[in-house]
Order: sequence, then structure tokens, then C-alpha cells
Amino acid sequence: MNVPFLNLRAQHDPIRAELMAAFSEVIDANAFAGGPFVAKFEEDFARFCGASHAVACGNGTDALWLPLLALGVGPGDEVVTVAHTFIATAEAISYCGAKPVFVDVDEKTYTMDPSKLEAAITPRTKA
Repeated sequence: MNVPFLNLRAQHDPIRAELMAAFSEVIDANAFAGGPFVAKFEEDFARFCGASHAVACGNGTDALWLPLLALGVGPGDEVVTVAHTFIATAEAISYCGAKPVFVDVDEKTYTMDPSKLEAAITPRTKA
């Protein structure tokens, strides 16, 4: 099976001027971590998601790890995830002390194959 990789240029080119202006604003403010830009992003993102709160993370691994911690995932637990993913998915699960359980993807949707999910669930499955 051939899975095409992401074309970032196709995503960014239509909004390049807007992105560059935003980058310049952050660089000029010397605000790379925390501060008013992050607070505004968290407020806007929470509103967009219909949530009360949102927490910005410095990377995708932390963005996967923190919800697992919030769910109480820990040693002895299993977390079901897709087999076709970036290493950070399994890394975040392992970082909690849990075991990643991989389920193959559907060839048409490239998402977890629901027909294979039930077989992956055990009494130790936490997420």
C-alpha cells in the first residue's frame, strides 16, 4: 500500500502572507513561550472547540502525554492506537508506563480499522 506524505507547501502557500505577519509579530515581541500570544491562542482554541479551557503544548508528544495523564493512564494499563502513526504516539503511551496496543488502519480511510478494534481491547485497556 502506498500512503502519500503530507504536502506542507499546499497547506501554507495560500496563507503565507498571514503566517509571515504572525511570525514577525511574535518575533518582534520577543515572546516565544507563554505570554499573551499563547494565552490568546488557548482562549480562541477553547472557544473554537466549545471547551471551557485549552492548554497549549510545546510539542505533539506532550499534547498526547498530558491527556493520558489526566485520564490516569499508568503502569499496567494498555492504550489502543493505530499502527500507522508517528513514534510520538507510542512514546507518549510508554512515557506513562502503559503499553501501546497497535491496531492496523483501514486501507480506504487510513484511520483505525473498526473491525479490528474489538479484538485489541482487554480488561487492561484504559484508552
